[in-house]
Amino acid sequence: MKTIFLNILMLCTFFANAQKEKKAVVEPEEFIIIKMSKFPIADFPKKSIPVSDIRVIQVVRDSIRMGYALKGMDGYVVTLKVAKPLTEVLQEQIKRMYKHGYKKEGAKIFWVVKDLRFGEKTAFMEYAYTRFNADAYISKDGNLFKKVCTIDTVFVTESGGDVTKWHGEDIENAFRVLLKRTLLIGNDMPEQNTAEMTIEQITRQAKQQIEIPILTDFKYREGAYANFEEFLQNKPSITDYEPVVIAKKKIKFIKTGQNDQKDTLGIWGLCKDGEIYKYYEESLIPIEKQGTGFIISNYVKNTNRHNRNLFFFAFAGGIAGGLVGGAAVSLIANAAKNKLLLVKSIPYITKPNKQPVASCIDIKTGELSF
Repeated sequence: MKTIFLNILMLCTFFANAQKEKKAVVEPEEFIIIKMSKFPIADFPKKSIPVSDIRVIQVVRDSIRMGYALKGMDGYVVTLKVAKPLTEVLQEQIKRMYKHGYKKEGAKIFWVVKDLRFGEKTAFMEYAYTRFNADAYISKDGNLFKKVCTIDTVFVTESGGDVTKWHGEDIENAFRVLLKRTLLIGNDMPEQNTAEMTIEQITRQAKQQIEIPILTDFKYREGAYANFEEFLQNKPSITDYEPVVIAKKKIKFIKTGQNDQKDTLGIWGLCKDGEIYKYYEESLIPIEKQGTGFIISNYVKNTNRHNRNLFFFAFAGGIAGGLVGGAAVSLIANAAKNKLLLVKSIPYITKPNKQPVASCIDIKTGELSF
């Protein structure tokens, strides 16, 4: 008999989380403002080509909620943001840093910031994380630009004090690194036979890169995603599947069909009743769209949350049978033990106590990110 999913919460889960959920409803979202230095110290590298102007645009996945700070031992979450529209903040800081070094007849530089996210983790030691991903272009005449380079990195600051202030400095450090590489590589670029584009074309191309079906389609298709690409294309290829409990709060998925063979499935995630879940370490994590990306639903305030199934998969022999003989599976890995979901995809941050706390999906790789 085909297994039927019951989209209900276990009573024990409900009561265990009732107070937390109630608190989340009545409390407004709390923000921390990331401040930029008004007098940054920055110079053009020595012996570099002259520059007359640096312009910047951003196509980040969320320019309002730019990350989260996890405060203290109890994991109190606050949202990180900048004081003004992000593009304005970035352009103003670039001007503060480099306007005194501009030369009238110099080259023009154009930067596209594709990802800028912040994270914090505080307990015995405080850590600040800043992810920065940007493309650099250069032009002699200011009309046609050639792509010079890309940087994609995470800045980590370990401090014993207030770590929020480090994000502003990390942005400035990112600009310094990007400018140095732009000028080093771009010195000979105008002479090379490389494709040229206008600022309008570059901007259009950057925006097209985030126009993918999972972000633009009106409705999510039901089924399991065999891989991350299926998720991006909103085309789950697996429709006949069912979960099997393999351990406490752990599940695996098997393929069902007309024959008796029950093959174990390796899936990226699934869509059930219009909600999306990422399969991670034999658990399911509820995620939902925010901006042009996907965030773990646990980070969305209850009043704004779309996917409320934080403890979702309870299944039994049929709806009429209720939960008799069934089992409830936590969507958050080891949530009962308050074990945090960590970002393990940064190669130079391998120690768990230093790894950022995951809050979203990296829309380029499908991995957990912050």
